[in-house]
Amino acid sequence: MKKTRMFTFAGRVLSNLFQKPATTNYPFQPVEYPERMRGHVVIKIEDCISCGLCVRQCPSQAIQVDKKAGTWKINRFDCVQCGNCVNVCPKKCLTMEKGYTEPDSQKTCEIFTRPKQEETKPTSGGKPAMDPEKCVYCTLCAKKCPQNALKVDRKEKIWELNKEACIQCGICMSVCPKHAIEMKE
Repeated sequence: MKKTRMFTFAGRVLSNLFQKPATTNYPFQPVEYPERMRGHVVIKIEDCISCGLCVRQCPSQAIQVDKKAGTWKINRFDCVQCGNCVNVCPKKCLTMEKGYTEPDSQKTCEIFTRPKQEETKPTSGGKPAMDPEKCVYCTLCAKKCPQNALKVDRKEKIWELNKEACIQCGICMSVCPKHAIEMKE
């Protein structure tokens, strides 16, 4: 019994001597991340319009947006790196970056604040305007509006925009199947 264990042990020692190391030389050799690694969410805050679509799509509720303060907050500990927020962002200011976030001793939130913009400059080229000759009143634009700024009545053929609620994201224009909506100043 002891001889069998000894031979097993000796065999493992010899095989380990002639194999490549299982670990990398981390500080000296950069880490190569696998192709399908999820990574972590990165925001380009100056392009964010605070529409809140990322908040609605986050399954772990790790993201918070405050439109009035112009802040975007993420709790990295709660984030599951699913990428839903990246997929729904109309301005493509969210991306998944390969790599891991720095470990920390306590649970913290990262807060990003959008720089102040002049009031005269619209964020994406103005407010939506509908062409009544092209519109079929399908209500898709109203359903996709993150701020519920559009009211569409199919029977009465009414298309109304609440200009105060509109954040000029352009989602209504991008989802219109008949291309009846344009962004105008």
